[in-house]
Amino acid sequence: MEKTASSLRSHLLALLLPVALFAIVGSILAVYLIVQKASAEALDEGLIDAAQLYVEHLRRKPQAAPQELPVQAQRVLLATPEDRLFYTLQDIDGRLLIGEGRLGEDLPWGSLESPAFFDLNYGGYWLRGISLVFEANGLARHLTLATTAQKREQLMRQIMLGMVAPQAVLFLLAIVLVWAGIRHGLSPLAMLQTEIGRRSHRDLRPLESLSAPDELRPIIEEINDLFGRLDQAIQSQRNFIADAAHQLRTPIAGLLAQLEAAGPTTADNPALLVTARRLARLVGQLLALSRAEPGIEPPQAEFDLAALIREEANAWLPQAFRRDIEVRFDLAETRLTASPYAFSEMLANLVDNAIRYGRPGGRIAVSCRRDGEDAVLWVDDDGPGIPAAERPRVFERFYRGSRANADGCGLGLPIVAALARQQGGTVRLDTAPELGGLRVEIRVPRTATRESAA
Repeated sequence: MEKTASSLRSHLLALLLPVALFAIVGSILAVYLIVQKASAEALDEGLIDAAQLYVEHLRRKPQAAPQELPVQAQRVLLATPEDRLFYTLQDIDGRLLIGEGRLGEDLPWGSLESPAFFDLNYGGYWLRGISLVFEANGLARHLTLATTAQKREQLMRQIMLGMVAPQAVLFLLAIVLVWAGIRHGLSPLAMLQTEIGRRSHRDLRPLESLSAPDELRPIIEEINDLFGRLDQAIQSQRNFIADAAHQLRTPIAGLLAQLEAAGPTTADNPALLVTARRLARLVGQLLALSRAEPGIEPPQAEFDLAALIREEANAWLPQAFRRDIEVRFDLAETRLTASPYAFSEMLANLVDNAIRYGRPGGRIAVSCRRDGEDAVLWVDDDGPGIPAAERPRVFERFYRGSRANADGCGLGLPIVAALARQQGGTVRLDTAPELGGLRVEIRVPRTATRESAA
């Protein structure tokens, strides 16, 4: 099972957001460690100051018995009412002189110049303490002084709580900034997508690459190169079809002329003349189809569609008379700016189809008029029509419906659809309201029409 590729935006978010989160968490941890170190150093300095105050107090009164820790020393350490203070004063042999008893075994010994610090769990309290040996009144004494760190812990909690909320806001801001940055960074891709998406299938002009970012410019250049190759391939295919059709028209026309001139000679093989005519028609339709390909822009001119229909009728009325088909016209002056050749070709194919598929002795109706700001052409017949389920497919090349006769080649309606698109118009199939057969409607948008003359 193939893995579905994620979007580039999601990929960049997956890369950048963890980095932002790591940076924020790292900054919180760094600040926490710095504050913890600063508060620990402040507590240690307080222990040293309290110890020095007590030692100086003992040295000032050499004859007095050891007393409790002076108030000044207690104030240095008791930062909050919840804090507890523990101390012991012993002689060099370990006998307790004052205090609450031994705080622990194997505590380190230090001096006033180089005190020894320790951490200890005593009576359910975590203590930070100092242990030092000093001389007072000619006697060596061992002072152990420890205090709880609730003030420091409270300060740390306040700092952490004070940092988490701003850092959370900062992280959300980082998400917004990263998203906006990615969106801005990918905007050239969106612009490229818009530029390609709004082009028609005929527009293979090179894309602008000079204003594109350096990273996107090679992609645009490759797309332009692909456009160039596609244009050359389409042009080569179009030229081949047109050249082949042109080259085939002359010998086929000569063959058809000889067969028609032979007269009774072809009576033994009448299918030969039918096949030659069908081949000539196929070549003509291939040539018309090549002219309707994307990229071909036939000359445009302002003309009256009704006048064009009357002029072109001379070409296909004899064919209708041979099948005893009545052709009716309902023409209103309809001036527009378009390709007269395209409308002549569409008319020829539509009327030819109506004659071929209409019943002998039947009727055909050709009409045109202005409908709002559109120019509309209708060709109706009384033939078998096209089932609604097959109508979308009859515009495919060489597709022949279930009711098609053996004389067609499946290119008439595709040619009409291609020429209509070329003129910016649309083709719609329906049931002829009066004749009951097929109605083909060609509608040219008003951007190609002009107001009728007064």
